[in-house]
Order: sequence, then C-alpha cells, then structure tokens
Amino acid sequence: MQNSSESNSQTPGARSKRRVAILIAGLIVAMSLVSIAVVMTSKENGEPPPLVIRVDDIQDFAFRDAQLFLLDESTANEVPLSLAVIAGMFGEDREVVQAVKLAVSRGSDLAVHGWEHEDLSKLSFEEQAALLSRSKSRIQETLYFNTAVLVPPMFSFNEDTVAAMRQTGCNIISTYTDISQPGSFSGVLSLPATVELSDYANGVWTMKSLDAVKSEIAKSVQRYGFAMIVTHPQEFMADGKLNQASTESYRALLSALKEDYIFTTLSNLSQTLSP
Repeated sequence: MQNSSESNSQTPGARSKRRVAILIAGLIVAMSLVSIAVVMTSKENGEPPPLVIRVDDIQDFAFRDAQLFLLDESTANEVPLSLAVIAGMFGEDREVVQAVKLAVSRGSDLAVHGWEHEDLSKLSFEEQAALLSRSKSRIQETLYFNTAVLVPPMFSFNEDTVAAMRQTGCNIISTYTDISQPGSFSGVLSLPATVELSDYANGVWTMKSLDAVKSEIAKSVQRYGFAMIVTHPQEFMADGKLNQASTESYRALLSALKEDYIFTTLSNLSQTLSP
C-alpha cells in the first residue's frame, strides 16, 4: 500500500534542484555565505574523513520495502543515517515507525522534511514558523527526538525560512551543493549533500556505479573535508517492487566505504566544525 500523497515526494531532488537554483541564487549571495573551517581530513589528523548518508522522504506506507531495507541495513551494518522525515505523513505505519526508532537508538538522527513535502519558499514567514514548529513536535511525539535540522523539500527555501528556523530552534539546513555551499549565514549552518547516489532521467532512477560514487566522495572530501550522500527510498524501487540489483549495489557500497570513511550524521558533523 502506498500513501495517496506520495506523488508529492517521488522525485524531490532531481526534479527541482535546477529550478530552485535560479530562485535562490540571489538569496545566497545576499546572505553573504561565510566560509568556515571544515573537518580536518585524514592527512591532517590521521583519522578517516567523515561521511554522512542522508535519506530523504521518510514517510508512512510509501516505498515501504525500500525504506525498511535502508533502515535494516543501517542497523545491521552499524551505519548511522540522517533521516529526513515528512512529519505530517509519518506516524501511522507501525513497522516503519519502529524501524526508524531502532535506527535512532543505534545512532541515526532525524531532520524535518516539511509537513507534507511543500515548497517552503511559497509560504509566509508565519506559515513556515508554524509548519516547522508542528513538524518538530510530531517528530518529538512519535520518535522522542528533538531535531534542529531542516532538509527543505525540493531544496527550496528563502529568507523567511531561515528566520523561521531561528524562531523554532532549527540551526542546521541541508540542501545540495548546487543550492548552497557549506558555511554559516544568518545564524544557521549550511551542511549540504555533496553526492547523489543515483541519476534521474525520464522518470527513472539509475544508481551510479561504485567507482563513480567513490570518486565523487573523494572529490568532496578533498574540497570540503567531508562527504554527504543523498538518496531516497524510491531510488531502490522498480515497477513497484524492491530492486534487487540496487540493494546489492548499496550493500557493496557500504562495505567498500567502511574501509576508508567514518560514518556519521548531520548533527554530529555540525559539532566537529569550527565557526
């Protein structure tokens, strides 16, 4: 069974980043994004560089087999995830809720991903503040987790979003690097994803090769000192079923990355940054 509203969130990353880039490019410049000293690389501190896996579109019923696969792999491999929850569409699917709770108990963290996957930039400041407050409360009530992270649906946000974040106790925003770069602006820390796990074209997700993902991660670490992969449960579905080729590729990827990186979360990554 799939949630009747899931069409709102089927392709948020791929279908909107380019559209939103034009919308907020001027905003980012106006905010005077300030570069910060990021995590020291392995060459400087002798430790493997940090790697975050962010999973967007966590919700009830939709793409359940894929959601459960990602959550189960996280637990089995002791790989924490940063889970972006569509708060207004979460809480009734008992199996998904329990799997998320288990992941959080093993080190994963949570982020607000809208109430119903709405475009925040189209809402007023008052509407955004109310939405963030309600979303944080739902996550607290269902998962007992007080999140301070916002992953804007469709990566779309504006000045009112940032002001609403400050009012509601959110201090980390995570989009993608072609939307906003790592840095601090207006009292909010930007920690964007730097690598997409899959390509999207003509309504189809195609997972990148292991070598391609590893290469992009290495380039991200060289540039920023960390890497963050963004993925969605729907990337692991084909014709309404779990795509076995994608699941095996993901397992191989986790195994390979464990050798060279330390898996962490958005919240923990933010604590290692120097302002």
